[in-house]
Amino acid sequence: MTKSIKALVIGASGFLGSHLVKELSRQGYTLRIMVRASSNLDALAGIEYETAIGDVLNEPSLRAAMDGCDWVFHSAVDTRAWLFNSGPLYQTNVLGVINSVNAAKACRIKRFILTSSLVTIGRNPSGIANESCIPNEEGLFTDYMRTRFLAEKYILDAFTDSGFPAIACCVSNTYGADDLQPTPHGNLIKQVAYGRVPVYLKAKSECVGVVDAAQALILAAEKGRAGQRYIISERYISNKELFTIAEKKAGLSRLIGGVPTSLVYLCTSVGSIFSRLFALDSVLTNNSAKLLYQTWPLSNSKAKNELGWEPRPIHDSIEEAVDSYLAER
Repeated sequence: MTKSIKALVIGASGFLGSHLVKELSRQGYTLRIMVRASSNLDALAGIEYETAIGDVLNEPSLRAAMDGCDWVFHSAVDTRAWLFNSGPLYQTNVLGVINSVNAAKACRIKRFILTSSLVTIGRNPSGIANESCIPNEEGLFTDYMRTRFLAEKYILDAFTDSGFPAIACCVSNTYGADDLQPTPHGNLIKQVAYGRVPVYLKAKSECVGVVDAAQALILAAEKGRAGQRYIISERYISNKELFTIAEKKAGLSRLIGGVPTSLVYLCTSVGSIFSRLFALDSVLTNNSAKLLYQTWPLSNSKAKNELGWEPRPIHDSIEEAVDSYLAER
């Protein structure tokens, strides 16, 4: 049954964005997507939606895309945390959100849902962290983290200042089918499924199925409280367990052990030196290693209690991801 609410998804060609479009369509919402002219929309094949061509750095295009819509889901993010020149991160992740909020105010949008990140959740020294935990300056040790924090702060301040109907969903690492790019963390699962990764990192991370994350974003629009943020994550899991699940689904058994933390930092230290010397982008830097090991368990109780969110076990989503990767071969 078609619902009367019209939703705009900004960043619909991305992994989470495309699954959000699919889920909104499945639930009967009227859809419009805003993408660049060059965006690959293969992941959205067979779905009925209106298309608006635009860019988050072009406010008039944002206003045109939002015109006549009730809800806006902002999922346009530059995730290239390894960039030597971080200017593009601030352009897309901060200025893009500011432009989107300005356009949403002009178009009288009723709900503005930002796909935020778990990096905006600070540590709880006494236990599991929740939405009340704010990172300090030391905790935001990369420009990528700072941009995500600033974007989230901007929309929540807009609520405080003027009642702007903003909600931030702090989404953890997403896994599932149709990760076409793929995402950096999804690519690790892909390589495990292909039998190319014999070792795992001795690290843990918060994870969630991409379909479950998409459902949480919609629930936030339906039931969430404006001015609030919600942790969207299913569980805190080790890389060893993630890789073991992927291997088993792929019918493999090639993992031989974990990579010592000292070796990881040695490799990334070398990468950092080359990056600084030659002003080159490198995924192997000290900051990237620090991101791997400076994670902590988060509570999803607020999303469950207030939104009625019921995520599936991450095990299911990892298996779906493996099936999808193997089907590509």
